[in-house]
Amino acid sequence: MEFETVLKTLEGLIGQLEKGDLPLEKSLEAYERGVSMVKEAEKRLQEMQGKIEQLMTDGTKKTL
Repeated sequence: MEFETVLKTLEGLIGQLEKGDLPLEKSLEAYERGVSMVKEAEKRLQEMQGKIEQLMTDGTKKTL
């Protein structure tokens, strides 16, 4: 799943939870899915950060 898709899914889940219209069990399911999405987003951000750091390191080596 792309990072942007993860964020949109999270926004939707948050919107559902904020409305307070869901039954308790559905709210818990949405919350659990949200926690999973947050972990996925963090993983993706760490991967991107590693790639950026690698590119910056490679760029620095080439200019020296």
